[in-house]
Amino acid sequence: MKYLALVVLLFTQLPPSYSQHIKRKGSLGIGFYTKTPDSLVAKLHYEKGAVVRLVLPNTTAAALGVQNNDIITRINQIPIAQPADVAIAAKTLRESEKIEIGLKRNNIPVVLNGQVIARPGEISATANVVYGEFAYKKGYVRTIYKTLKGKKPLGTIYFLQGLPCYSMDNFQELDKTKQALDAMVDRGFAVYRMEKFDMGDNVNMPPCETMGYHEELEMYKAGYQNLLKLDYVDTSRIILFGHSMGGITAPLLAEQFQPKAVVVYGTGFKPWMEYLMDAFLIQSQYRGEDLATLRDTLEKIKPHIYNYFYTNATAEEICKTPEGQFAMEVILGYNPSTKLAASGRSPLCFKELNQHNLARAWRNTGSEVLAIYGECDIAANNADDHIALVNYINKNRPGKGTFWLAPKTTHTFEEIGTMEEYIKWESTPEAFYQYAATRFNPKVFDYACNWMKEALVK
Repeated sequence: MKYLALVVLLFTQLPPSYSQHIKRKGSLGIGFYTKTPDSLVAKLHYEKGAVVRLVLPNTTAAALGVQNNDIITRINQIPIAQPADVAIAAKTLRESEKIEIGLKRNNIPVVLNGQVIARPGEISATANVVYGEFAYKKGYVRTIYKTLKGKKPLGTIYFLQGLPCYSMDNFQELDKTKQALDAMVDRGFAVYRMEKFDMGDNVNMPPCETMGYHEELEMYKAGYQNLLKLDYVDTSRIILFGHSMGGITAPLLAEQFQPKAVVVYGTGFKPWMEYLMDAFLIQSQYRGEDLATLRDTLEKIKPHIYNYFYTNATAEEICKTPEGQFAMEVILGYNPSTKLAASGRSPLCFKELNQHNLARAWRNTGSEVLAIYGECDIAANNADDHIALVNYINKNRPGKGTFWLAPKTTHTFEEIGTMEEYIKWESTPEAFYQYAATRFNPKVFDYACNWMKEALVK
């Protein structure tokens, strides 16, 4: 059985692109073999370290003279025993700081010294990209504000990202989040976004993978407070756009800050535990599992899941029994070895998500609300939560809620087809990746931006 596991004038001059407290993270620029080929193991006398497969131009490694088939054994004082260690070391690199790389070349120890070269910043021929920051606790958080050159924005969209730990900076051109952000900028809106936890250029922030949701929400609240202080932003024309789990964060921010409008896409309305149980039943059936069997399984594991979500029990405590571990693996995608759950997040994130009353937050929100569900968005299960959310909005504030079904669209804005067609693609992930790469659906943002323009004049 399978289970769910600029500087231009707007109103005032925009600030400089880079801030004084945050140094940009470095671009190491090395690709490694995840598994060193047997032929190279013998030729290089490889025992440990990371074997260089390629060196990207205009990066720190290229400037230092790192070569293909070098074996990296140390970056500054961090030993490199395996390729995964490189990512850990690379996260510590900041522009213009000194760097020392220890390596073996032709079985001879070599030490390379130089300065870290910064990752390239986001640039655009049509838009201004402003890198900012705000102080948070003992560190700093990176913000990015993007708006069309020479044009007054219709409003400012605060974009709230989904569950996984990923940077919101300098995406690849075909990244669907980048295409979504750019679609809204191209249609006349400014878009503001921030990095969470230790992602991107953030300074002195805890590892994203280990953090709970309460702290994530507090960071987003601090991000909103920073947005309100920007003198080039019309604070009466702020719109929240929550994608996926960002659609959970959106009402919790809206309840406090009362923006002009809120848009959510591919999100939920129920408590998180209920969403996970729904996902187990709904998504498994889409993938061919029998409902009766799924129900039997769910009844067996419910007590363990309730115990995790509604007592002080930790994930490790639940997993002390085989039944409890099975329940955590099935419903949360929990891995006892890594102690991480689905999307590489701490199970604490899910536990704390469950403690927020979304209905109450939406009831206390006076904003115009648009809920969009993509026809083949399996991650959000189905359209039911979006419809229920809009019905609840309209029950309390008639005419304030709008639901729209985005035809043939996935959780990540690709235009694919029906849910059944999408499920067929799951059996060939590489083929799907190539097919979906150029399938971004701009019609989602035609509709959303037209709705936002109307919401701003209500």
